[in-house]
Amino acid sequence: MPVALITEVLSVIAPLFVLAGFGWLWAKRGRPFQVETVSLLATNIGTPCLVLHSLLSSEINRAMLGTMVLASMIALAVVMAASALALRLLGLPVRNFISSLTFPNAGNAGLSLCLFAYGAEGLALGILFFAVASLGNWTIGQSIMAGRGNLREVLRSPMIYAILFGILGNLVALHPPLWIMRSLQVAGGIAIPLMLLTLGVSLATLKVQDLKNGLILSLLRLGLGIGIGFGLSWFLGLEGAARGTFIIQCAMPVAVVNYVFAARFNRDPAATASLVVISTLLSFATLPVLLLAVLR
Repeated sequence: MPVALITEVLSVIAPLFVLAGFGWLWAKRGRPFQVETVSLLATNIGTPCLVLHSLLSSEINRAMLGTMVLASMIALAVVMAASALALRLLGLPVRNFISSLTFPNAGNAGLSLCLFAYGAEGLALGILFFAVASLGNWTIGQSIMAGRGNLREVLRSPMIYAILFGILGNLVALHPPLWIMRSLQVAGGIAIPLMLLTLGVSLATLKVQDLKNGLILSLLRLGLGIGIGFGLSWFLGLEGAARGTFIIQCAMPVAVVNYVFAARFNRDPAATASLVVISTLLSFATLPVLLLAVLR
């Protein structure tokens, strides 16, 4: 195996491990960390600015933009259908776990890996998947857990407008003034570090209370994601950065936001916390092999 390839893989995963590790150590040492405040900063300021800057500054042709969005929608729909069937066969409540199995951590971990693996192009392509997953989770996923739709809360999210405006601006080749782009770049720069630190803190504070089901469902999440990522990228003829970012995003573990939704709507938050921790730890173990396959 070429040394250059191993070095490249290490350069991709090292920042994720280091920043998440700092967050884990910070929490374990009992240092103060306001997860809700930091998450709000990342979600309402950092990530929307990162999305806008990336989409407005990247040159993605319309065909690739449409292909990535379509591929993301198909992947999430297939995972949701397969997960619903698996949950019924396992005798577990579909409404409690379907969102966790369907919508991966395409933000905290996925975007950072896409950036470190493929640079600005990978970040822009990864954001397209993240945009579809975020829209789906804040609309369909949250509605399933709540048992009802909540359009008002969806419309209050800055992410929705950043995604829509960013994609529209990319399509019409909008070029905002330099001061706007630099402001977006600086504000967006806080997103990935804050998300990775929060991921580490979450791993240190969330507890595993349902090891058996957590392990089964975590393997299901990762297995479905990896299988559909490779299979659909081959079927759609994705190549290069598009193929790599799509597979990476599909293969991510359970997103932390699913625990937030489970706690808010009383959908077995303890079991969801177990899913977040176990699936993330498993993904850390499989990431080197996955990146070797993707980057090769």
